[in-house]
Amino acid sequence: MKLEGKRIVVAADRRSEEISTLVQKNGGEPLIRPLQGTLYTDEAMLDRELTDMLASDVDWVIFTTGIGAQKVWHVAERLGLGEALSSFLQRVRVAARGRKTTKFLLEQGIHPDARDDDGTTQGVLRALEPFAMEGTKVCVQLHGELPKALERWCAQKERRVSFLHAYDYLRPEQAVLEQLVNEVCTGSVDAVAFTSAQQPRFLFRYASQIGVDKALVAGFEKVVAAAVGKVTAEALREQGVTRVIAPVEERMGAMIIELVHYFDGLVTGEM
Repeated sequence: MKLEGKRIVVAADRRSEEISTLVQKNGGEPLIRPLQGTLYTDEAMLDRELTDMLASDVDWVIFTTGIGAQKVWHVAERLGLGEALSSFLQRVRVAARGRKTTKFLLEQGIHPDARDDDGTTQGVLRALEPFAMEGTKVCVQLHGELPKALERWCAQKERRVSFLHAYDYLRPEQAVLEQLVNEVCTGSVDAVAFTSAQQPRFLFRYASQIGVDKALVAGFEKVVAAAVGKVTAEALREQGVTRVIAPVEERMGAMIIELVHYFDGLVTGEM
């Protein structure tokens, strides 16, 4: 059967052609609906936030992405604060989410005190559990909006939190968001393939703004949500999507094969 007759939405922008080819080779009809948005950095804001952090009595700094950590270092060096940043991070405790983040920090001589065990936000929060965090000041490097799990963590513990807005994303075209929300809510597509956590966040943020977020969650009870890996799957579940198909090997080709298996009824992904 493969994906014969199945309409598969590709939410990626970069590499959308590659994923579309994989869908076609497996008999499906790819529909490109780019949801990634355009990455940008508010340099003036990050300059202020970094300077403020270095002058503060922060106890913990949490780095959430490798790209974000690199951006913070780039800004520090541009401001002539590279050595000050390194010294600061040697004095405080540091947590890192993701293999690339940890690798970059180690290259800078910074050894994280807490690291995730699976690349997810929940993973880094588990790594922080052994530490006494009550009353501590925390600075979080953001990449777009604050993940819901981390937002709840900060709120529940009443921590004093500041941010480094390393980068954000411009919203995708409204016409694309409107079209995909309608397609999922009406069940006119069979699956949506997400390749980053930012994509479902944009989709559900728009749905919430127009008051159809619950309908969108209900739509995904019929339309299959596929995620390229654990982080993307985590973002979908944070929005209330309970059935998420994701491969063990975090690769786009593996995601499409997992969809093939799902529709063939041979194996199912994470539910």
